[in-house]
Amino acid sequence: MPELSVVIPTLNRGKLFHDTARQVLEQAHSDFDFWVVDQSDGPERVANEAFVAQLNDPRLRYVHLDRKGLPNARNEALARLDCRLVLFLDDDVVLLEPGFLAAHVRAFDDPAVGGATGRIVERSVRPNVDYVAAHLSRSGRTLTNQWGTSSQDIQGLKGANMSYRFTAVNQVGGFDRNYIGTALLEDSDYSHRIGRAGWRLRYQADAELVHLSAQSGGVRVEDALRGERWRFRNTAYFVRRHRGAAGVARFWPTFLAIAARRALEWKNPAAVGELVAAAREGLLAAAGPADTALPGVR
Repeated sequence: MPELSVVIPTLNRGKLFHDTARQVLEQAHSDFDFWVVDQSDGPERVANEAFVAQLNDPRLRYVHLDRKGLPNARNEALARLDCRLVLFLDDDVVLLEPGFLAAHVRAFDDPAVGGATGRIVERSVRPNVDYVAAHLSRSGRTLTNQWGTSSQDIQGLKGANMSYRFTAVNQVGGFDRNYIGTALLEDSDYSHRIGRAGWRLRYQADAELVHLSAQSGGVRVEDALRGERWRFRNTAYFVRRHRGAAGVARFWPTFLAIAARRALEWKNPAAVGELVAAAREGLLAAAGPADTALPGVR
């Protein structure tokens, strides 16, 4: 059983993913296995299979899924793992130091820590608060700043660079597949559940990477309205599921104002109705059960 399992779900990212995978295998910490969960199509899938075969590294495991979706890909990996810690990375990141994996492992020296996230230097996303954060505000706005240089406790973890103690994973189950589209928030949901189960969450400053936020592949969309619809839908889902009626009451004024502002920016009055409908869809979905079951492939 390896101490650490590294998991990278990938979708049509080509060379960016290949570069990230090589950097993982070049890390100084050696006690790990590495799971690639590929959801790529056609030629991209063929190229990834050839790439993995060329690497010929015994630590590397490859799984292809026809079903697309980041929460499902992570659950498929979790169902196959046998490890003490699991680390999830995006397929378009650059690891800055050979001690990156070791830094994540150190975060769990404290037995009370159930999850950890590292420093993320974003190429395109800028911090919107002046303290280390990766969680939703009381009104549902995503608060993010992972540029801090001091390790500390944190309220939430960000999926591009997050790890969990497998004891905690076994306690809360899988990621919720009801987070769909883009702007997923499945990472906020999962870390919230880990924290609610009594585990501490840790920001490990020396587990540092650059997130390229590639504009193609993955869950990126070029249509701004479509991306915003997913954000409204998934935020509403999170708020109702974890904060109930009081959270929904705080959500509506903030997101109605955002919808009006977007409609003005895009000179598209109909956008308000589309965004409100997306939020209602998320609220209705949250009335049903979460979809967190792991597939039976162990």
